Amino acid sequence: MSDKLVIDFDHHNPAYRDNWAEEAEQRATHCPVAWSEAHGGYWILSKHEYVAQAADDPDSFSSSHNNPEKPWAKGILIPELPYTLALSESDPPVHHARRLIEAPYFAPVAVRQQADVVKGHVEEALDRVIHLGKLDFARDFAMRVAAKTTMALVGIDPERWEEFMLAAHKASLLPTDHPDYPIKEILNVQTKMREVLRERKEDPRKDIISALATKKAMGEPLTEDVQVGMLSAAIFGGFGTVMSATLSVLLWLENHRELYPQLLADDDLLDRLVEETLRLNPPNHGTARTVARDFELHGQQLKQGDRVLLSWAAANRDPSVFECPAEFRLDRANGKDHFSFGGGEHRCLGAPLARVEIRQMVRAVINRIPDYKIDHSQITLYPSFANTAGISSMPATFTPPAES
Repeated sequence: MSDKLVIDFDHHNPAYRDNWAEEAEQRATHCPVAWSEAHGGYWILSKHEYVAQAADDPDSFSSSHNNPEKPWAKGILIPELPYTLALSESDPPVHHARRLIEAPYFAPVAVRQQADVVKGHVEEALDRVIHLGKLDFARDFAMRVAAKTTMALVGIDPERWEEFMLAAHKASLLPTDHPDYPIKEILNVQTKMREVLRERKEDPRKDIISALATKKAMGEPLTEDVQVGMLSAAIFGGFGTVMSATLSVLLWLENHRELYPQLLADDDLLDRLVEETLRLNPPNHGTARTVARDFELHGQQLKQGDRVLLSWAAANRDPSVFECPAEFRLDRANGKDHFSFGGGEHRCLGAPLARVEIRQMVRAVINRIPDYKIDHSQITLYPSFANTAGISSMPATFTPPAES
């Protein structure tokens, strides 16, 4: 066993945000298992093989958090969250039992039923601004559609989306130990969640909130804290990926207008465009685990209690898996082998619905405002790409349709 391979790495640092793409492939190739001294110290796994191994091995890499049986486990973010996401931050068999409660709402039939809901939110968002000849693709469109879709899915009036989502948006911009992290706003939103959960327990409907309020896991009803934790993950995580991926696709398409007719007619081509965009520009750059047992990996000694970052971003650019990984290739045969929706048992339940949202937004834009022009000088990136790699503002202009 060699000494720790220490690298200068901090996924919360603006320098990481500005240079991640250039160094991701290098990490995957030359330092697949390395140690950072930032945030109390943590391992970074960057090779596709090792990231997949960790995501599939909860006995070695735990997602647990605030679990008295695993007091050394610190959850899925570095630094750890000031609250617990009861589904995302649990291990089998508890995780599997809880996941089964939400799984029916993301089954193929359910996702197909949601397609018309998504379309309505997409058209409504464009209708609000199309007469103006300008919009902010982030604030006026992608965030609005993704947030309202998530709210409708869980069972809350979509018109309340700002009330629930803006706190989560603020939280995604900052590390959890930042003095401005909006913990009070998050807790306020969770208080509202408790109110709705109690209402649905008495008057259940066909939605996720009602399922959380009434269903059992491993033979026991969910505690209210677990219900809130699971609902928080469903709501807070339900729009960041969709928003980020949609904006990345629209950025790329601005310079590839010749593809518009094909994309409107060819579902397979649009799917490949979305997957390759997700691979190259992952909305979530990584998630954390805690080492659950002592073992050696790639000559490095990992010990129980060590924190680990699974770098989806680096794994997505591993040249041993993706040929010429920095190139955008619509004909890439294995484009779907990315980790932009996570991996293992914790792979995002909402991935199928997210793909529907992204496709519908892209098609609506190239159909209704095909000459859009993005003001690149006014694009505002998230200050950190640690929690979500996103764009908070992306203004554009276009030709309004002629009045009938």
